[in-house]
Amino acid sequence: MIIMPLSNEFDKLGYMSPGEFVKVVVTQYTNGRGIFAKKVNAEELIPLDLDDLHKALYIFYVLQLDYAMKSQLLYSGASRLYKENNEFFTPAHIASLDEHVLAKYLKEYLRPRYINEAVTRYRINSKVLLNKYQGDPRRIFEGVSFCQDVVKRLKDFRGFGPKIGNFFVRTMVNTFNYNFADIDTTLPPVDIHDVKIAYLLGYTDSEQMSQKNIDFVKKLWNKACVDSGESWLIFDKALWLLGSEGRPKTKEDVSHLCF
Repeated sequence: MIIMPLSNEFDKLGYMSPGEFVKVVVTQYTNGRGIFAKKVNAEELIPLDLDDLHKALYIFYVLQLDYAMKSQLLYSGASRLYKENNEFFTPAHIASLDEHVLAKYLKEYLRPRYINEAVTRYRINSKVLLNKYQGDPRRIFEGVSFCQDVVKRLKDFRGFGPKIGNFFVRTMVNTFNYNFADIDTTLPPVDIHDVKIAYLLGYTDSEQMSQKNIDFVKKLWNKACVDSGESWLIFDKALWLLGSEGRPKTKEDVSHLCF
């Protein structure tokens, strides 16, 4: 993988290093400009009337299904489900449901693409949460000084790999302000949109979702955040909005969406 300049076509971004791009994006996000005017990240879609325990539970259950589907469809359905049954997103309640009843809820409200996998995740992860953390996702983050210890704990949960796991970390840290000594060196989650933007800007020579390319882009964005002095916890939110909501197809699209 090499970083190479793009064409000489003029646009507001011009050619800039990954660190400079991070700086621009975080500034625009903070100021609510362009695509960043409307905040629709997971952190902003948690029901406002929840106490801290139920915020953590809502994050835990909704985020683990945030793959292979349109995120806004998931969060809209989750909000409706919470309003109609505010105890649904609790491990004791989910553990009490027959798998067919659980599947019916998930199909009607959350609409995951892979319903059998969603049911399996909810059932297995509810048991782990109850048995290891007394049904409280906040306990996953307690008693450790390093984020990598949290990441290791997440391996006990089905589906909490590098993407969903680190997305969960981002959302919980942003919501509850956990302080970890190694948070800046923790690699951000990377999906197809993150890779596509890196490719459009010329920071990678491929937009393929190969493991090699995904690993390269993770390190690319992590180093860019460190170089720019900006937190990946904020940049990752902005990058998701840029990619998922903006859906750029060219470098010029990225520029127009940012400004």
